[in-house]
Amino acid sequence: MPINAASHSINLPDEIAEKHDVQFLVHSRLVVPGAEQLDPYLKDHLRFMKSQSEKKVVSFAGPFFTRDGKNTGDGMYVLRVDNIEEARRVTEEDPLHKAGVRVPNITPWLQVLD
Repeated sequence: MPINAASHSINLPDEIAEKHDVQFLVHSRLVVPGAEQLDPYLKDHLRFMKSQSEKKVVSFAGPFFTRDGKNTGDGMYVLRVDNIEEARRVTEEDPLHKAGVRVPNITPWLQVLD
């Protein structure tokens, strides 16, 4: 469940906080040469994403592609968790991050409620 920004630890003006839910955008960046380096870990990563989605922790997720249809090796997902520490804990469990083929960058994101 998203966290109303008014009750979250992010320091926002009240008029902004009350109109947004806080979620956490994870840009998962490839740090090894070639997207094919993901292949040995992809099934476990997809299983992990599915389990987090079933728990309503992941709002949406997916890979990035170039304009000519090639997988960049990067991906992103949005987490619905209580705080940045919980977002870090979830991303540390991602098999692609555990294997060191991707690294996460977590950014608080405000979903507009109106």
